Amino acid sequence: MSDLDITDAVMAELRAASDIVQVIGEHTRLKKAGRSWKGLCPFHNERTPSFTVDREKGLYHCFGCGAGGDVIHFVRQIDRLDFPEAVEALASRFGVTIPRRASRGPRDDRREKLLEALAAAHRFYQAQLAKPGNKAAAYLKERDVSEELGKRLSLGYAPDSWDALSRALLPAFPESLLVEAGLLQPRQEGKSGSYDRFRDRLLFVLRDERGRPVGFGGRTLSPEGEPKYLNSPESPVFQKKRLLYGLSDARDAMRKHDRAVVVEGYFDHLALVAAGIEETVASMGTALTPEQAGKLRRLAPAVVVCYDGDPAGRAATRGALSHLLAEGFSARVVRLPPGRDPHDVLRVEGPERLAARIEEAPDYLTWLLEDANPQEPGLTSAEKSGRLSSLVEILGVIPDTILRHEECRRLARHSGVPLDLLWDRIKPSGRSGEPATGTRAPGTPQPVPVLSDGGILETERALLSLLVRGESIPLIRETLKDEWLTDESVKRIVAAYRKLDFPSQIPHLSDENDTKVLARADLEEKFEPSPTWPGQVLDRIQKAYLERRVRSINEAITTAKTEGQPEDDLLKELLEIQKEIQRLKPSWKGKALVD
Repeated sequence: MSDLDITDAVMAELRAASDIVQVIGEHTRLKKAGRSWKGLCPFHNERTPSFTVDREKGLYHCFGCGAGGDVIHFVRQIDRLDFPEAVEALASRFGVTIPRRASRGPRDDRREKLLEALAAAHRFYQAQLAKPGNKAAAYLKERDVSEELGKRLSLGYAPDSWDALSRALLPAFPESLLVEAGLLQPRQEGKSGSYDRFRDRLLFVLRDERGRPVGFGGRTLSPEGEPKYLNSPESPVFQKKRLLYGLSDARDAMRKHDRAVVVEGYFDHLALVAAGIEETVASMGTALTPEQAGKLRRLAPAVVVCYDGDPAGRAATRGALSHLLAEGFSARVVRLPPGRDPHDVLRVEGPERLAARIEEAPDYLTWLLEDANPQEPGLTSAEKSGRLSSLVEILGVIPDTILRHEECRRLARHSGVPLDLLWDRIKPSGRSGEPATGTRAPGTPQPVPVLSDGGILETERALLSLLVRGESIPLIRETLKDEWLTDESVKRIVAAYRKLDFPSQIPHLSDENDTKVLARADLEEKFEPSPTWPGQVLDRIQKAYLERRVRSINEAITTAKTEGQPEDDLLKELLEIQKEIQRLKPSWKGKALVD
């Protein structure tokens, strides 16, 4: 848990200080349109702008996919942060001080200390690399890595010493904390103490999504050093399967280019960055995981896989494609010469040619067909069937049924096998959770459900529009009764407005869907206010409530007659309600709320 003391007052100050147009404008181009700003939605692919922002209220809504909320919700969604992280990021950016609770849990303190220790270790390793004459600097020069690029990637050097890091950090951090952070290694059983985990290694810093060091990957500088690459162990701040090397630096480039380029190792990443491919991330020398693919899904609609050209790299590519296609990505695969990795290509062919190979990458199915070559002359029937089976298995993960069928059609055309035979093997066979036909195109994030006009009564949507405009809030507070409302989301929003000190504020809503509902009410511009409008809205909400009561009482009267129970009290209540309905009617003058 976070120790930030996030009160309603703090939220009001943060919203007032945050410029939502500035924040969102970093991810999509916004243009002024009346009182609002409009642009292409950063959460789904579209050609016609349907994304609208209200700078004054600090709200946004997309009328295409339904995404909406306030500036905090936007930062959470776009950067995949939890609520306290988003609040802290915005507060830091716009100079808002958020108090911290006096009491912190032990887990909170421990996590912060781990991050502090890892940051201190990173500074130590960077300082070691900056010293003249060290082995890591010589190794980088040998591999044609410039000093500028090394600094840009925050590379470091772990000296060939058993205790260089521990001597630097132990005065400030306890030994047990450094062990837990993966910086020190406990000695074998029966021996006390610990020693530096990374020794005589070039170090690549592993960062979380906020750019904080959470671990390291080390490349040995000794011919006898084993293993060749050593990563930090799992810790409370580092889970390898969920992390992508370079993601915090690549995020903006990924959004700019609408794609991510995925490589295997640290030097592969370095090579592509050197070639100007800023949107590159690495799976840290191991196969891409489903969690890593899911992390990429919100940031880019397409992925280019650039794994090694050897058999192991090609196998890893096939595994990566299974996870990426299951997430709905549009995928391509770079053709690399047999036995070469991206850094080899950089050194042999140069950065321009490496970048060109990325741009020339064929779509994934073309690459798979080239790799499997099911039409190779001389294959036996069993061998051809085996090669096609692996392709069918990969295509089977595509969530969109129509796209899966079209890709199966391509496979049939290029393999010489009838479509019906392939489709019988590729189509879903009772799998749970199978999406409906045409659920989404590859690379398009699953859209947020759009609030339909029928989802909330028109009168209650008009009430929300009144609230968000800050009009007649005292009248609403005094007149409106919660029992008049039917929608639970509207009830929660009204309750939040009752607590506001100033009508112009936007309340803090703990339910994210409530914020989306309020944002749509603000931006749909469906209701045209007039001096008599607030009264009309309240009257119609009350009338709808009274009509529901009439139906309920009539049902009760019918039941009473059937069971021989007295009806007098029910009839009296029914008469009073009908009088109240008649009293309300003259104020409407037959005019609809929506023109």
